[in-house]
Amino acid sequence: DALPIYLSNSTLIATEKIKGKTYSLFQTLTNQKVKRAAPGGEGLVMDHFSKQAFSAYQKSFIPLLQKSKGNLRAIYTDSYEVYGANWTDHLLEKFSLWNGYDLRKKLDILVKDKAETEEENHIWADYHRTISRLVQDEFTKNFHQFAKEQGVQSRDQAHGSPGNLIDLYSEVNIPESEFFGSKPYQIPGYRIDPDYDSTTFGIPDIKIIKLASSAAHFYGKKLVSSETATWLGNHFKVSLAQVKPVVDEVMLGGVNHLFYHGATYSPPEVKWPGWLFYASTNFNYNSHFWNVMPELNGYIERCQTRLQNSTSDAEIMLYFPMEDIWHHENGRGKLHTMELHANSRIWMKKTAFAHWANLLQNNGFQADYVSDEMLSKLRLNPNKTFSSPGGQTYKILFLPAVDYLSLETLELISKWIQLGYPVYFLEHWPQNRNTYQWADDLQVRWDNAKQQILLRVLGDPRDALKKHGVAHEENLAELGLTYFRKKSTNGFSYFIANLGAEAKESRIKLAKINGAFKIVNPLTQKEILGKIDAKQKDLFLRLEPGETVFIEQLAIPKISTKIVTSEYVKNEVVIHGPIKIDFVHGNPALPKSLQFDKTNFWTIDSTTQYFTGQGIYKLKFNLDSIAIAQTNFLHFSDIRDWAKVRINGKELGTMWSIPFKVEVPNGLLKEENELELEVSNVSANYIRLLDQKK
Repeated sequence: DALPIYLSNSTLIATEKIKGKTYSLFQTLTNQKVKRAAPGGEGLVMDHFSKQAFSAYQKSFIPLLQKSKGNLRAIYTDSYEVYGANWTDHLLEKFSLWNGYDLRKKLDILVKDKAETEEENHIWADYHRTISRLVQDEFTKNFHQFAKEQGVQSRDQAHGSPGNLIDLYSEVNIPESEFFGSKPYQIPGYRIDPDYDSTTFGIPDIKIIKLASSAAHFYGKKLVSSETATWLGNHFKVSLAQVKPVVDEVMLGGVNHLFYHGATYSPPEVKWPGWLFYASTNFNYNSHFWNVMPELNGYIERCQTRLQNSTSDAEIMLYFPMEDIWHHENGRGKLHTMELHANSRIWMKKTAFAHWANLLQNNGFQADYVSDEMLSKLRLNPNKTFSSPGGQTYKILFLPAVDYLSLETLELISKWIQLGYPVYFLEHWPQNRNTYQWADDLQVRWDNAKQQILLRVLGDPRDALKKHGVAHEENLAELGLTYFRKKSTNGFSYFIANLGAEAKESRIKLAKINGAFKIVNPLTQKEILGKIDAKQKDLFLRLEPGETVFIEQLAIPKISTKIVTSEYVKNEVVIHGPIKIDFVHGNPALPKSLQFDKTNFWTIDSTTQYFTGQGIYKLKFNLDSIAIAQTNFLHFSDIRDWAKVRINGKELGTMWSIPFKVEVPNGLLKEENELELEVSNVSANYIRLLDQKK
């Protein structure tokens, strides 16, 4: 750290006299220790800016990995949670090499509470860029190489580090993002833990997920991972109905390889609720939803199978302006750590980049995010498109309201524009260079390059998108549906979700689906075949809030099956006679059977206030002949929290996610029907009793 006073337990690095004042630079420890260390792993955290430190750290693992005899698939690094580390032994050397001047001569700038001039921000940006490159070169690249030498894959969560996340994700086999926290989806009946502190922890954002998936798409990595459902709510309150929309949004962000957070080890002999990790959600065998986990796992498996066997079809590159972040809010001790929590409001959510990313997505355009390093690796195609090292083809590049840009990137873009390639600046062209060290010849190069871009500034990109043939999913945008378009040897496919408050029903045109197609519901596994022809140029789609579908192109010239659509009618079922509830399993003890005159939660009865377990609702309802003929589904407004459904003695499945509905086979319903719901609730009631007994 750069301080003008001597610190105990520190080493003097340099002393400089600047403008009549003497500044001394000391190196000291942060004293942060490894959190929740495994046996043998206790002690101070590693220096992530030092290859030497990582080399020393990895040595003890080599013989252990060799003993595993190839049973490991990957080595994983969790999110970067190193606090206050802003120095390493060779930082001055690397800084001088990469920036062309001596940082010791600028100690007077580093100790100021706030950067006050453009030049001071340039110096800070040079420092941040150096730190970022150190993380990438000294740690991430070497972590990947270490994994490769051990014959396993590298899997890395780069977020939280003071580096350019896209470039860090790019260095490993499996980039892994994280969907942290509770999100207030507008889906009717979706619950949020009222104790979740969004001010401190923030609200998860799909754009942060796309930093990892964009890197994977660009470089052709098969898997994109995510730590999912982290801190969704209190351990004992979270239901799978709260988890599924999170899973859906993660996959809409490009992830195809989910990991739950978390599955804490708990010895079998430890009394329930067992060992718990403070950051929920708890997915281990002590969880209240353990028995219904196969339903969620099956859903994810069916989605991931499709997503892993196809590649992204993004046609837009959107430049992520890391230099703007490094030039923002600088001052003594400042590090731009790219955290997912409330801090992300600064570097992501309240930025011009976020504005344009949201605008493109919400208007039906699919984009990948790119960095300076990624731009330097693009190949130009004769048809004025761009190809990435991983085989992605992009039709257009946007730089959204960028303030700071490197000379190298500006010259590269200027060259592309001269050659007639579609590159556009949104709102304005870059106002400033990105570095402190400058000279007249560099300014001449900057001015010459800038002359080529003056006519490539847009306030509205719609005409440019249309001109260059970028696929526009206009109907999906109008309906407020979220989608992720992919491609494979079989053609194009869409993963579409309704995360909104209302059902969406319409005939829609999809930019990449023509001819025969298949609509697949990954939850129910129901498939519908159809065909788009000269007469019928669109397809019919209905999605309830919380529902998802895949729509896939079929390589079948003729298809006989037609989609039959009729007016959607929702009728309320009239229940006659009493509703009986028998409790069959749970804690602290089974309540006596209950009887209600109308449907309600069993907790309205005082004897069930602390009960967690299963109870069977039994009731009867009548239907007339018209209703019998029209009924395809039974739809429940709310379930707390999941239920097996039986009608007239036939089991129809388990309802565990919103919308709570089951398909009813033809011929099952009668004029008088018996309905059984085997309902299970979360464990909050029982844990409340245990807390009171402490």
